[in-house]
Amino acid sequence: MNPPAAVVVGGGPEALFAVTVFDDGVRAEMTTGPWSSSAGSLGVLADNVLGYALIVGAPAGLWSVSAEISLDFFQLPPVDGTTLRAEGRTVHTTSAAGLAEGSIFDEQGRLVSRCRQWGRYIELSGPPPEGRPTGTPTAGLLDKIREQVSAADGRAELRVDVGDDLVNPIGTLHGGISLWLAELTAGAALARPDFVPASLTATYPRPLPHGEIATFRADVVTAGRRMAVTRVTGANRAGKPCVVATVHHHIPD
Repeated sequence: MNPPAAVVVGGGPEALFAVTVFDDGVRAEMTTGPWSSSAGSLGVLADNVLGYALIVGAPAGLWSVSAEISLDFFQLPPVDGTTLRAEGRTVHTTSAAGLAEGSIFDEQGRLVSRCRQWGRYIELSGPPPEGRPTGTPTAGLLDKIREQVSAADGRAELRVDVGDDLVNPIGTLHGGISLWLAELTAGAALARPDFVPASLTATYPRPLPHGEIATFRADVVTAGRRMAVTRVTGANRAGKPCVVATVHHHIPD
């Protein structure tokens, strides 16, 4: 069962990370480049195919919002202009929730990441979002965000305005963007260039709506010779947790 093409909605997050979602919703591509220089940059690609897979399987009249997203990384994404391809599928649904899983491959067919998402089904206050052209994001936005990270003594912090370029079709911080922000702050807190992310899991207890100011704080829980664990919390203005993430770094070889 495929959703109508109007269900697939492109916007700022897809433009920022050069992601194109096909009309069936469960397949997408990402053209690599400077924006794909970290494992977390796969977040928008993964969240699209997983989220739309859950929307395809949703009970009539309901939409899916992310409850938890997990990614396992087997290699870092390239930055050479090649294409990554992602596929998602629904594993299980109930009247209230669903689970989707997916894979991301490079042009040689090698596995780059495995991912999964728990979604929670909600009733929309209005009609489903309509399809629209992929947005044109603010020039240099990703670089600007990277430059705003402050880090010292195993901790890092980043404040982000939840603006047009960062939200999903229903006007809240895109799950894939939150994954990128979590991995970005975790890496800054760890400050170990010899380590690479092995996995990233984020849970979403409440949304970060358009116009909010999100503060991401990362703390290194433990760091040894070959592995480390960092915990990241993204909070709203009131200090309430909206994103709670764990990043596992390791030396793979």
